[in-house]
Amino acid sequence: MSDIVNPISRILRLVKLEKEEIGGIYFHAILNGLIQLSLPIGVQAIVGFVLGGAMSASLVVLIALVVVGVLFTGMLQIGQMRLIEKVQQKIFVRYSFTLADRVPKIDLKAADGYYLPELMNRFFEVPTLQKSLAKLLLDIPTATIQILFGLLLLSFYHPAFILFGLLLLLVLWLILYYTGNKGFSTSLQESMYKYRVAAWLQEMARLVKTFKFSKGSSLNLDKADENTNQYLKARNEHFSILQFQYKILVGFKVLITAAMLIVGSILLVNQQLNIGQFIAAEIVIISIINSVEKLIGNLDSVYDVMTSIQKIAKITEKPIEENGLLPLTASGEGIAIKMQDVYFGYNDSKIVVNGMNATIKAGSKVCITGKESSGKSTVLKLLTGAYDQYQGAILINNLPIGNYAKETLRAKTGIMLHQQDIFNGTIWENITMGNKDISATQVSQLFQLVGLNDYLYNQKQGLNTVLDTAGKRLPERVVQKILLVRALAGHPQLLLLEEPWLGMSGEDTKAIQQYLLTQLPSTTIIVASNDETFASNCNQLIQMP
Repeated sequence: MSDIVNPISRILRLVKLEKEEIGGIYFHAILNGLIQLSLPIGVQAIVGFVLGGAMSASLVVLIALVVVGVLFTGMLQIGQMRLIEKVQQKIFVRYSFTLADRVPKIDLKAADGYYLPELMNRFFEVPTLQKSLAKLLLDIPTATIQILFGLLLLSFYHPAFILFGLLLLLVLWLILYYTGNKGFSTSLQESMYKYRVAAWLQEMARLVKTFKFSKGSSLNLDKADENTNQYLKARNEHFSILQFQYKILVGFKVLITAAMLIVGSILLVNQQLNIGQFIAAEIVIISIINSVEKLIGNLDSVYDVMTSIQKIAKITEKPIEENGLLPLTASGEGIAIKMQDVYFGYNDSKIVVNGMNATIKAGSKVCITGKESSGKSTVLKLLTGAYDQYQGAILINNLPIGNYAKETLRAKTGIMLHQQDIFNGTIWENITMGNKDISATQVSQLFQLVGLNDYLYNQKQGLNTVLDTAGKRLPERVVQKILLVRALAGHPQLLLLEEPWLGMSGEDTKAIQQYLLTQLPSTTIIVASNDETFASNCNQLIQMP
């Protein structure tokens, strides 16, 4: 049972957030259970009056009360449905905003072994969680309360019924204790292979031309077949657990139904129950049996909730980058940087930055050169604050970089790295990233600088033109220029650029270099590039070994 402790604790944390609505759901369930218990008692009284052979006002009142009770239970169920719908909507909103907030803050080194777009597919567990949690909160509490109250009522008719109630609870506990952990683990396996199938389809869609132009390969089908077979095997294992649980409960239900009917009949024959009590007891027994069936039918939903919340936790519980508290205040002199004995590697087996020392004055124009894989771009990434797992010291304006709130550091830094890209949104959104301090005038000037004016004039919607994901259907040089404009916009105090003129014409390259070297005197600029012309005009050169 130890494996299911974590998902259960996560479910309890989620339930705690919605305790007001869930408290209302349980209140409705208890009222519903009490009213449904009163119905057999009402039927018992009606039978007594009918056997007396007389119609009376009391009989009419009893019938009316039973009918009103049925109506009231229906109204309570509708109230429960409303509360459940509210909880479902809040769950979707909460996870949507939680992920939107956490994804940009994910610790990049901790997430290095994952393909994040594929990992985000776990968000589709939220609708599963919504539907299954509705059953968990609506059907299971109602069924449980009806079983407990029903057994309690039967015990008033005769103590023998108490034994059947205890046996029922014992069997339910034994089933969950001995098969619950196995059911959860097989449900997790099923879900894991489901996402492997989806990941392979997603990978083929991402590289559709690669597979389209393959030399008669059937790899697409072979991998799909392998993953699908693993999914079916895991699903069959999970279904076998559910089937076993269902068989045990069905068998026990048959036995306890027969036993209760036999005992009830014996008590009636021995005049320990009257006919009204016997009919009422049978109504309660039928209600208990229906509730047990409801519990049986919802065991799969219990596993779905536990699996969904476990899968979603793969995103929501990913480590996020550590954040300081100090704001990086604006100054008119750029940002001063000092790196002292800095060591860093993406994994423990290989050091990329090996004992780097550098002092960069505010407003300096710096070029970092070196051969491929020498760590040029890694230095830029370290200066963004994206990686905290380094040795040594990195100082920003004479304070450790970790002391600053990351959002204030990046708000004053223009960053252009090769891993950045265009997202599905307008040109304006891709440049400003929601920064309302960036003006259209500045964007227009930057478009002219990088040579994008002609491209913009040819777009009917101008800056409102919607771009495809990853700049699909755009020339690479246009994508490169838009990313450069994004970095330059907003008057940053620090610019971290990786080969910003890559793929551009000589004229555009010259204009951009001239702009960086002469038009931004109060901005600290660090460029990773082997361009000799630019390097010779910088006032500081850093050579990576």
